[in-house]
Amino acid sequence: MTIQEFENKYWYMSELKALAKSLEIPFGLKIRKDQLEEMIIQFLETGTVNKKNSYRSKSRNRDILNSHTYVENFSNKKETWEFIHSEMDKRIPGLQPKSGAKYWLNRWIENKLSHSEKITYNDVICEYIRLNKTEGKLPQIPSCKFNNFISDYLANEKNATREEALDAWNKLKAMKAKKDYITWKKSTTLTQR
Repeated sequence: MTIQEFENKYWYMSELKALAKSLEIPFGLKIRKDQLEEMIIQFLETGTVNKKNSYRSKSRNRDILNSHTYVENFSNKKETWEFIHSEMDKRIPGLQPKSGAKYWLNRWIENKLSHSEKITYNDVICEYIRLNKTEGKLPQIPSCKFNNFISDYLANEKNATREEALDAWNKLKAMKAKKDYITWKKSTTLTQR
């Protein structure tokens, strides 16, 4: 399988896990879809998997939540987000969380920790504030191809219904092409000529 063939198919998580197992790619139970896709692409490119990126589960020890504590075992638990939102509200009252901000904050934390950078919860709060103050929308979440397509379709197709968006998604999903609105739009423009 080539990387393009892999990327041009819409994969369900169960299919990705089965493929990873068949390729003997180690992964933890809590792996995200985008992480597993990245590992499979790396394997298709190199024939190997970087053990550092195998995304095994971390220690269950939780960090103490205060601004000066170093982040070691960031947890996406309710109490962590209550702490982050409370701290954000103290600094900028009324700042509303943006769609995707939690996802991008988690990727920022992962990136810092994977490069052995020391960050505190104050750094985390500052980054979360920065994300929420960003002008316009945050970048789309790469592994949410279905959601991104539906959102883009409804935003760009005049008077479109969700049913029409789902129909268009199913047609795109059957194609051996990139799974995004732009690709679908180009394919429908070509067939109309």
